[in-house]
Amino acid sequence: MKIFQIKPEERSPIIILMLMFFCIVGSSITSSSARDTFFLTQFDKSLLPLMFAVVAVFMVGAIMIYNHLASELDLVKVIILSSSFFCFTLVLIRLNLNGIIIPIFYAWTDVIISITIFQFWLLANEIFDARQAKRLFSFIGIGGSIAGISAGYLIRPFVKNYGADDLLIPTIVMIAIIAVFASFLSPYRSKKQIKKSNNKPISNKTVLDPYLKSILVMVCSAAVCSRIIEYQFKITAVNNYESSTELAAFFGEYYMFLNATTLVMQLFLTGYVLNRFGVLGGLIFLPIGLAMGSLSFLILTNLSSIFLARLFDQAFKFSIQSASSEVLWTPVPKQKARRAKPLIDSSIKSVAEGIVGIFIYIIIITKLLPSDKIYLLSAPVVFITVLWLINNFRIKRRYISTIEDAINHRHLNLENVQIDVTDSHIINTIDTALNDADINKQLFAIDLIKNLPLNNWHNTLNKLVIHGRFDVQKKILILSSDKDSFIDNEKIKKLSKGDNEIAALAIMQISDNEIKNLIDSLINNLEHNNAHIKAASAVRILGTKHDDKKAKKVLNDFLDIKDEVTTALALDYLKNSSALLPQNVLYDLLYHPSIQISISALSVAENRLDNYYLPAITSNLDNAKIAQNARSVLKQYNEVDVIKTLEKQLKINASNLSLSKGIVRCLGEYSTEKSVLIIKSLLNHKNYDISIVCSEALLKIAKKQVMHKHFERPFINEIKSLSDQYFRLHFFKILIIDCKGSELIIDQLISEQRKLLQIILKLVTLQIPNSPIDSHIKSIIDNSDADLPYILEFFDTSFEKDIRDILMPIIDPDISFNKKDVKKIQKKNNIGFNLKSWSESDNSWKSVIAIDYILNHNNTIIEKIDWDKVKPSPFLAELFNKSSDFNPLIPITKFKNQSEPTMFSILEKTILLKTVELFQNIPGELLSQISQISRAKNYQQNDFIFNEGDSGDSLFIVLSGEISIKKGDKIIAKLDRGASLGEMALLDHETRSADAFASKDSILLKINQDVFYELMEGNSDIMKQIIKLLTSRIREANSKLEQSLK
Repeated sequence: MKIFQIKPEERSPIIILMLMFFCIVGSSITSSSARDTFFLTQFDKSLLPLMFAVVAVFMVGAIMIYNHLASELDLVKVIILSSSFFCFTLVLIRLNLNGIIIPIFYAWTDVIISITIFQFWLLANEIFDARQAKRLFSFIGIGGSIAGISAGYLIRPFVKNYGADDLLIPTIVMIAIIAVFASFLSPYRSKKQIKKSNNKPISNKTVLDPYLKSILVMVCSAAVCSRIIEYQFKITAVNNYESSTELAAFFGEYYMFLNATTLVMQLFLTGYVLNRFGVLGGLIFLPIGLAMGSLSFLILTNLSSIFLARLFDQAFKFSIQSASSEVLWTPVPKQKARRAKPLIDSSIKSVAEGIVGIFIYIIIITKLLPSDKIYLLSAPVVFITVLWLINNFRIKRRYISTIEDAINHRHLNLENVQIDVTDSHIINTIDTALNDADINKQLFAIDLIKNLPLNNWHNTLNKLVIHGRFDVQKKILILSSDKDSFIDNEKIKKLSKGDNEIAALAIMQISDNEIKNLIDSLINNLEHNNAHIKAASAVRILGTKHDDKKAKKVLNDFLDIKDEVTTALALDYLKNSSALLPQNVLYDLLYHPSIQISISALSVAENRLDNYYLPAITSNLDNAKIAQNARSVLKQYNEVDVIKTLEKQLKINASNLSLSKGIVRCLGEYSTEKSVLIIKSLLNHKNYDISIVCSEALLKIAKKQVMHKHFERPFINEIKSLSDQYFRLHFFKILIIDCKGSELIIDQLISEQRKLLQIILKLVTLQIPNSPIDSHIKSIIDNSDADLPYILEFFDTSFEKDIRDILMPIIDPDISFNKKDVKKIQKKNNIGFNLKSWSESDNSWKSVIAIDYILNHNNTIIEKIDWDKVKPSPFLAELFNKSSDFNPLIPITKFKNQSEPTMFSILEKTILLKTVELFQNIPGELLSQISQISRAKNYQQNDFIFNEGDSGDSLFIVLSGEISIKKGDKIIAKLDRGASLGEMALLDHETRSADAFASKDSILLKINQDVFYELMEGNSDIMKQIIKLLTSRIREANSKLEQSLK
């Protein structure tokens, strides 16, 4: 079967499925031949067209019953039961094949054929995945082809010898055999258990609430009216233009007028109507326009009047109506909208259009309405538009209540929502939220109105700024500072006399004229114990009295960075005071390592928008905690200037990898040709982490879908180069995988292959950027049996051949490499070549693990290494400090340092850490950083490591000896080399739950919690692995809980 690409384990199910399909096709041919013969010879053949409708009714009813009865049963059991039932019914039919039984037999045959066929393919899909199906289903079809040929050939002699009645005998026999074959297939199917969801399907009743039902009525009304007017328009046009040339010219003129009208509406009318009249104003234009056009056609009955109705229909539909309809969906929860919108806008709308089409056909074909009086169809259009308008007012009311629900549940997307500030209901809804006892509703309502005119809520905001809770007061004052102050002067003055941050914010909003009368009280504030009030008072004093020494001293003390918190605080009050915060001082503060100071300095730079600050702002992109702040500030600057600065800083700081990654992420915010070219130039960076960030940035740009040309055939050369690197690593791994002491090298190879896989997959998906590529990558890396076949099929059908040729060998485990090609590459890049290359690498980790392997397992390569290219590192220093007995070709003095030898080297600790569950999936290169912060500690026999109730502030790993865990007087566990204790203490602050002591002399590796946290904060990859472990433990616990509840 090798020639057919059928694997040994696939042969048996393929043969059984072929025989089963043979029986299905054979029985369908014999039963169809029998039913056609009986119906056409023994029944009224003039009723044949009507039988098509009868078959449809039978089919719908049978499928509904089938779904109800079979949905919870095992598929093989269903096939056996249904086959038995079909055989029983056919036996009864054969015994009574006359009269009314004949049309029943006619319809029942189609039901049997349909159900047996879809059951068969459901079963086949449970046995084979998508990739297998692509290879194998064509072979299954061979059984059906043979059955068709055989049955067609044998029917004539069979009928001649036994008669048409007996055609049901082979039909019954073959349907019975279908059940037997299905039972044979059960073991193959059981290997692929399909998880059943416990969640019940959501019915249309829960999907379509009253608000969505109102939208549904609107959509269906528009669809029905549009179809009627379209029919009237086209028939009237045909009746008025006899020649095809004239008719074509008329349609040309119509489309010209239509597109011109739509363009004008989009440019000048839609936005004005929505802003001026709100959603309801937008929704009433189309029904009113259709009513006017239909009334004119009903009265005038000429082409011009129906032309006008059709023009109203198409022009309003794709401008004002479309925009208003989309606004209606903004307050609907996202998941609900995803279910309901396709149902309403596609499925049900199509059904409505189909029904009205059938209705028109019937009344015309039966001559209920003469073709010269089709203008009378305008009457129902006018009637429907009246109902439509009434429904639109209902939509308006329900739209208000849905907005209110959105505020209560806080699922509203503030960026997308459009608030109608002319509507008293919406104004009252938001006002109610502002006055609500729930502070979360109040804060959300303030967010909702922050970009709107605030005069509608002036009184409420003024009341809340005095009597509201602290967070509400603060948010209102910040909102007031960003707009022309809407807070009354007297209230501002009252608040400024307080003793907290609210008073400081109020001081900053006192008008310049008023502040002069309050200088004395502000001077007194310079002695205040609240830093916010001191800073705000100093800034306002110096804004009026530029030479006030006391205020200058206070402000200078803040800016001298004696305390990071107070310096950051002072900067917050200096946003609009360029004279008090000189350019060079702000520039230096933007470079400050303190996160608090950097965030405040960025906020000031955002207010000034001076290109002088761009390099300093860019420097903050290297810190994950403030990179988003820096990107937000850069977004306020000129795009071209920012990209030029980012490109320059990339060159200047090429050795700073964290800043380079931050700059590339920032470039991903700009959808320009220049940013794409800069990112593209870094794709083949020697550091794969940079390349990963580049691929992510390009994917982010591609998802915006504004640069289609750049991503139609993206980066094929880069993809080819990266795939070549991937295979070099793959073949190196094949060479070294069985070599003793190669664990860390293999770990590094796997880590680099995974990184290359991420880069390649993200680059190829630039053509289809909205695919869930991250989940695909995870499934490919995990080699997920459930998902991988479908992902492979997705890639195989989504890309052109040259991309597939590069991609599929990397991700498809079934593709084996040509042995000649493997040997050719391995001969060119043998173990010695690869180890030499790694030893001379700029990557210090790759260098040390290669040299360590060479020193311990392959001394012959030492003389091939160019030691001048090997860069000194702490890893190599530790390696060479341990002994002086090395090959004289190695320049030992170049690598040694004066540090004391440690009990265990970083390499030894890294290997040991790889055995701990918490760290198993972290690459050795990252794990070496944890090794560096760990310390080996000796414990004598009976020494306690910790006691029950002690603070859990560290993790221990047993390097040698034995550790006993004791609860009360009972020893509950004994741990030896490689075991860990207290790993969860790294992640929580719970106390120890038992005693731990050394039952033998032992050496333990200790990792302190605080040092580990510092390392995690600076390395997201370690954090991701920790989160991954925790989530897997939660899933495992949930699974055990579910099992216990069954």
